[in-house]
Amino acid sequence: MLIGSYLILFGIWFLTVNGSDCPVQCKCINLTANSLRVDCSSQNLKTFPIIPKETEELYLQENLLTVVPAGAFDNLINLKKLNLSSNPLHCDCKIRYLIMWLSDGNMDGVSGIKCVYPSPLYGKPVSQLTGNEITSCWRHTRLCSDFLFNDAFLYAFLFLLVFLMILCLKTFKKIKFKIKVSDNDIELRTYQTPKVSILRRRPF
Repeated sequence: MLIGSYLILFGIWFLTVNGSDCPVQCKCINLTANSLRVDCSSQNLKTFPIIPKETEELYLQENLLTVVPAGAFDNLINLKKLNLSSNPLHCDCKIRYLIMWLSDGNMDGVSGIKCVYPSPLYGKPVSQLTGNEITSCWRHTRLCSDFLFNDAFLYAFLFLLVFLMILCLKTFKKIKFKIKVSDNDIELRTYQTPKVSILRRRPF
């Protein structure tokens, strides 16, 4: 009887995983020796948790997730079921990763991945979004012409700066030359004055 109780406890421990690989606010259950069911539903999550790579089923419904960060699903090669329903997903430029991941995946068990914001896209499945609908991506895109214009303006500014520096140097040299000439002229005058006075005194 005692052995049977230990076996039951061991079975419960084996099926329920709450180790370091399982997110703190989630429940992880072993489906097989190498696969997990990760249940993070109804936890008011605002940030995407780090999901174990052995995850086969992932439940994230009824949370406060607005975006799936880039790379969130890259290591989940065994993922077969995903539920993201009842999350206020923002279908802006950051949703592009999720769109590409859904287009590359071969999962049939995907449910509830719909836009909530902006209001024109409310209720639309993320997998059906087109590039024209994600307008915010293009607002921050800089064209080649912008770079050319900025570079031309920078070069013009540098050329003007160099021209002003050369002009200042030439002006400074001229000022120094004039000062030297005037100093020499004063020295000559002071040197010649005594001779003139001596010559005038000799007839007397």
